[in-house]
Amino acid sequence: MGGHRRKSLQVVIKLFFVMLSLGISLAAFAEPYIPASDDDVLETLPRGLVADQSIVTALRQRLDEQPKDAASAAILAKQYLQLGNSTGDPRYWGYAQSVLQPWWELKKPPTNILYLRAKLHEKRHAYDPAVADYQTLLSAQPGNAQARLDLSNVYRVQGHYEKAQQACAPLANSAADKNFQICRDPLLALTGKADQAYDSLRNMLPWARSHAPALVVSNRILMAEIATALGDTDLARWDYFAGMVLVPDDLYLLRAYADFMLDQGEAEQVLSVLKDHTQDNGILLRAAIAADIAGDKRAAQYKQELQSRFDEIRLRGDTPHGRYEARFELELKHNPEKALQLARANWALQKEPRDTRNLLEAALAAKDPDAAAPAIEFLRQNQTQDVAMQRLIEQIEAL
Repeated sequence: MGGHRRKSLQVVIKLFFVMLSLGISLAAFAEPYIPASDDDVLETLPRGLVADQSIVTALRQRLDEQPKDAASAAILAKQYLQLGNSTGDPRYWGYAQSVLQPWWELKKPPTNILYLRAKLHEKRHAYDPAVADYQTLLSAQPGNAQARLDLSNVYRVQGHYEKAQQACAPLANSAADKNFQICRDPLLALTGKADQAYDSLRNMLPWARSHAPALVVSNRILMAEIATALGDTDLARWDYFAGMVLVPDDLYLLRAYADFMLDQGEAEQVLSVLKDHTQDNGILLRAAIAADIAGDKRAAQYKQELQSRFDEIRLRGDTPHGRYEARFELELKHNPEKALQLARANWALQKEPRDTRNLLEAALAAKDPDAAAPAIEFLRQNQTQDVAMQRLIEQIEAL
């Protein structure tokens, strides 16, 4: 895939890196990023608008007076969720949960509260409670396509691909509805049909530009990840470039693109792209890794800041993201045994490709092939295509 496209991409890709080196803002050349309606913006896509602070203040005052006003609580919690998504600051999810506290333990709260509670469980990686809430919501609203997409997404993150496909199935009833395609394509990418997934996502782009602009960027990211997994780095670079032109400050895109550049040995470019976004823990992790590789003077500062943030999360009674902390221990502290412990615990909760790769890398560094065995079996059982992980498997099996 992608060999016939490569020559046509070279000039544009070179221009992109010239722009980066000169500090020219990609936003100056971008299409407007127009958020779609609630029916179009999919919460399966890790995206969020910056909340209106005046709305937050007014709602906070109203809830101080009427703390059980469900409508106001739902609006405020959604604002906090959006702030958490757009800034990468997990404290906003804590604020959202505090707003929903009067309904937090109810079996059947109002449906708008139920949906937000499910999203907050998901953000905190409490996937089983999230599944339970989505299922409760769907029992009351079986036609709620958004809840069905979100349920499928949680199952996919957990590695329950058959359940994820079953959650998608009712969306196939309408041939004109893109929701089934949106639900299905990420699963195809992980179950031996990556080329089909890539083509489906690419073919959806014209419709998305007209009907769901936020979906364009999400499709581009997934296309880039698929191309990378299949070993077509030129095509992946083009897809990342196309996404960066649209929304150069999107945190999820920046994390994924940074990982791609790190794999290509482009640590200095990573630092250039990420330098203004290190308020996000995932971005700071990649910046620290890049600085360490490049011998940049910021490496020690970034590492200390990341450690401080992990410590702060624990002081709040939460747990740092296992995916991030495992990489921190392996790639920055060079502690493979601790990294393997964290990667295994994280993989028990979620099995996205980066989680699986973390486990393989830690097991290889710790020279513990038995620890990698469940991940290898998982990849083979699902026929997952990924050239980087296949190389790791070959190295592990040679131990």
